[in-house]
Amino acid sequence: MATSDSQSGISVYPRVPVPSGRTTPPPQQLQPPARRTAADRRIIVMVAAAGIAGGIGAWFLQPAIAPDARIAAAVRRASDAEQAAGAQKDRADALERSFEAAAKAKHDAETKLAVAEVAEGELARKIADETNQRTLAEVTQAKLQAASDKVADSITIEGIEVHLRISDRVMFKPGDDALTDRGKAVLTKLAVTLKELPDQLVWVQGHTDELPAAPPRAVASPVPARKLGKPVAVAPAAPVVRFPTNWELSAARALVVVHYLQDAGKLDPTRLAALAFGPFAPISKKDKSLNRRLEIVVAARSLR
Repeated sequence: MATSDSQSGISVYPRVPVPSGRTTPPPQQLQPPARRTAADRRIIVMVAAAGIAGGIGAWFLQPAIAPDARIAAAVRRASDAEQAAGAQKDRADALERSFEAAAKAKHDAETKLAVAEVAEGELARKIADETNQRTLAEVTQAKLQAASDKVADSITIEGIEVHLRISDRVMFKPGDDALTDRGKAVLTKLAVTLKELPDQLVWVQGHTDELPAAPPRAVASPVPARKLGKPVAVAPAAPVVRFPTNWELSAARALVVVHYLQDAGKLDPTRLAALAFGPFAPISKKDKSLNRRLEIVVAARSLR
């Protein structure tokens, strides 16, 4: 079968002869397309809208499906900034704690310094006071040496006290509390000097040795009476015991001296005190006569 090519590129077959007696039907004419109905238009619109919506959704979902590099960089920067802020906060907290510790240490140091300054001031006042009292004791010692008429066994400074020691033989009769004339003269002279020291206390101390006190003394019997020319028997008087022990003897001697300084020497009685030690404050183990003594202690009134 031969074909012929037309210029349009469409193959055209040669006509086939039609047998006689038959008529050739007229060629069919092309019908125009039918009009689209409203339902078709709605379907088309819906498909188009679905396509548009899908495109829009894909555009919005694109960061989730394929994140933008700028967003990731921003996230990293935010994370870095958050870490830096945390580190800054930690440093700030550490600095605050350090500041509080420094403030507390400063407060403690200032408190200790204040206490030290008070203690230093008290110590300075104490040293100054002791220095003044030592100077006063030295002045008192010199005055008592001049007034003791060289009868004192010793005049010493013990701490800030002046101790004047006189033997009991000078001041008292043996085993008695009665003052001798020489003892009265010594006390009279001492009283004049002690008046010149009105801020000083005067403590009179009585001391003995360990030997027993003087034996009791018998009271003299009265002359026997006579009745009708005949003598009447009189019972002997019981002996008088004045000092049962050395406690009583040392106390009595101290009180006698205190009374003499107050009554004859006119010293203020608020400055005076009598103390008894008996044999219990010896100053020598070899020479017991040194333990039998009268001791006058002169000290600053602030020690009272």
